[in-house]
Amino acid sequence: MVRITAKQEGFRRCGIAHTVAAVEYSNDQFTPEQLAWLQAEPMLVVEIVKETKDKPGKSAADKS
Repeated sequence: MVRITAKQEGFRRCGIAHTVAAVEYSNDQFTPEQLAWLQAEPMLVVEIVKETKDKPGKSAADKS
């Protein structure tokens, strides 16, 4: 999963207006070349997030 946060609301890269609120995208949303461009862009914070699977019946709130 790729999480992207813009430093300026509506900053555009790769055809997307990014927001100051983090948005998560699937791993196949961007080509490797696009992902490299996004990661090199100083106006964006790009995180590669390892997806975790919750146990059935457990919510995120139950984990604390």
